[in-house]
Amino acid sequence: MDYTEYLGRWTLILGDVNTGKTSLSRAILEEMCRHRLAGRIAIIDLAPEIPDEVLLNRGLKGIGGRLLPPSEEDVIYLSTQLVAPRVSSSNEAQAIEKAKLNAPKIEALFKHYQEIKRDILFINDISLSLQAESAEKLIDFLQIAKTVIANGYYGIKLKSGEVSRWERQQMDSLKKFFHQIISTRNNLSPSPSDLPQSSWRAQS
Repeated sequence: MDYTEYLGRWTLILGDVNTGKTSLSRAILEEMCRHRLAGRIAIIDLAPEIPDEVLLNRGLKGIGGRLLPPSEEDVIYLSTQLVAPRVSSSNEAQAIEKAKLNAPKIEALFKHYQEIKRDILFINDISLSLQAESAEKLIDFLQIAKTVIANGYYGIKLKSGEVSRWERQQMDSLKKFFHQIISTRNNLSPSPSDLPQSSWRAQS
């Protein structure tokens, strides 16, 4: 892997659950650390807390994987306790409410990142930040980063609904701000037109 292909650029890694998004991000992270860039790197990890029994009941795996820094490296790691609105909810109203509760916690992480001012930023599960907010608001938090490597859900395995439609709409908007898109999706994943546009936006 040539880590220089990612320096000075914004890279967005998209795919369905369990398609290697976090693994690819980790490989890039480890390669940069091997080349002594750890002191420039921050990670915002938005992977939600999902009990094993919830995943088992829904027949899912590969959700919620953490993007942990290599041991003994000077990487700043930012995370908070978040829930997975779709997976942990029995109806759409619950999912919307949980997305709203996640939003201020996520915003606090991005504000913290702005304070530490490291120029290489990894974001794990960036799609979670777009379930109750807009892509434009998120981009405002990222402007100090010269290099961004972010991964996010862009698939069909998780149940649809207003949260999913809003998230997909904002992910499509987010792509416009990135220099390169890497897809880990399979051929069963829909194009953006397969999901109707949503006018819903949660207010945190």
